[in-house]
Amino acid sequence: MAENNRFPFKMYSRQGDGRLVNSTVHRSSMEIIEVLRGAVEIQIGTEMLAAEAGDFVFVPTSNVFRIVASGGVAAVRAIVFDSAIIRDNMENFDEEVFYMFDVQSRNKISVFKEGHPVYPTLSHYMSESYEEDVAKDICYKLPIRANIYLMMTALLRYYCGTKDDSDRMIYHNVLRLAPVISYIGEHFCEKLYVEELADMINVSADYFTKMFKDSIGKTPIEYINGLRVNRAMELLYKTKDSMAEIAEGIGFCNPNYFHKIFKQYMGVSPLAYRKGTL
Repeated sequence: MAENNRFPFKMYSRQGDGRLVNSTVHRSSMEIIEVLRGAVEIQIGTEMLAAEAGDFVFVPTSNVFRIVASGGVAAVRAIVFDSAIIRDNMENFDEEVFYMFDVQSRNKISVFKEGHPVYPTLSHYMSESYEEDVAKDICYKLPIRANIYLMMTALLRYYCGTKDDSDRMIYHNVLRLAPVISYIGEHFCEKLYVEELADMINVSADYFTKMFKDSIGKTPIEYINGLRVNRAMELLYKTKDSMAEIAEGIGFCNPNYFHKIFKQYMGVSPLAYRKGTL
């Protein structure tokens, strides 16, 4: 990040046809993107989103993402900020809220269009932030920081659910899955077995798979493979490692299986993806 303080953030704009933002990964930063003109495709991890003028997209930490104009000239603007803005301003009892947000924002990636409950907040405060950033008046960073808090409050409330019974059950189950999700995040490049993951929370493999799918939106295997493919994309554009080296390094048993799963998730082969990021 550009700033060396307790609240780092930056704003940027891109315009043109073709690739607007190259493949990249924010390790500890989040991003809110607004499409100003035309249509774009935004890849976030293994998800490919189609967005058009007026739409917003939230990019969580640690996902490979890129933006490509589709069908002509497009323009976007974005605000990038460190995830510490949430952690450093939450009480201890809110840690579970941050965890819930972190999990659900990664697995329910979507485009926020006009009419969505969080849209007015994102639209209003993004515009205000842009005006402050352009003017750069005295203390202009203070209102931008305040605007980030307000946008993130709306997103936190959206991703953490409502108080109805179904959302409360999802909230409870995602918290119960915390040790498993943490373990997967640290060991997804290794061999993982559903039975062993289920044992971590003392349930049967069948019950664990159903609870995981109902709460996270993916089966455990889909979730693990998604993390592996996301890591593979990073290696494909950052390194010159061979397909065999990448496959072995991220936990796939052989290059052919890696090729199959990667194409299943991304619609192209690993080699084609690499060529497309050069």
